[in-house]
Amino acid sequence: MQEIGRVIGKYLIPIVLAVVGLSLLLFSSGQTPLFKWGGLGIFLVGAMGFLFVKGLIPRKIQIILAVAFAGGALVFSYFDYRVIQDEIDYNKKKDKINKHVIQRMKDIRKAQVAYQKEKGKYAGDFDSLLYFLKNEEINLVKRLGTLPDSLPTEEMAREAGIIQKMPEGMTDEQAIEEGLIIRDTVPVEVLGYVFDEDDRKNRKTKLYVDSLPYVPFADHKFEMSAKTIESGGVEQPVFLVVDPDPFDPKEQLRLGSLTEASTSGNWKE
Repeated sequence: MQEIGRVIGKYLIPIVLAVVGLSLLLFSSGQTPLFKWGGLGIFLVGAMGFLFVKGLIPRKIQIILAVAFAGGALVFSYFDYRVIQDEIDYNKKKDKINKHVIQRMKDIRKAQVAYQKEKGKYAGDFDSLLYFLKNEEINLVKRLGTLPDSLPTEEMAREAGIIQKMPEGMTDEQAIEEGLIIRDTVPVEVLGYVFDEDDRKNRKTKLYVDSLPYVPFADHKFEMSAKTIESGGVEQPVFLVVDPDPFDPKEQLRLGSLTEASTSGNWKE
């Protein structure tokens, strides 16, 4: 038993190093070349130790080779760690930038939807869109009189019994003519209407209106275009916003389309 223990003690460390290094090589699929070189270095250190114990190489050569291979393994392991850590840092930065870019695109979409409702088309450039947001007004229709704000339609008011004098079968237009329902047009500033208090409470990033044309954390602007297409036999306005120089060239964020009537982005909503 003592002899077996002595033999195991002599070969244990070289064998463990060789097995660890070989395992790193065999299960290095998907790893960087540096990871594989590190595994090879650990395996060679174990192999040199085994040959030394067997008396096949002089101690001096074994020490020199072991130090060289061990040093190489440590260097490769460090650089492999840096590659992995750099990738983690890169992905964190990319997620942060994409979060802000997507929010900026959502803001552009809200502004474009309001622009289209008011003018019947989308803005083809940011100068027009910003002027609309900062200087123009939207006319809102407010119902007054017998129809309360809690009931958005005349039909709901009739069903609730709020409008008592409206004869059965009377249309909304007739009710307005009879004075049972009064509608008033109220002008409101576009900016405060589009980005209202609820929007300010729920948004994940701050709103800077003058920054809408600019890609966050970059020194360039979004590219935006608009036109009219025929869809289902009907002329429909469309627009497209893209980041021409994305942080990750493989993930270019886009909003809208010039070939179909869509205001969706190519990210997960």
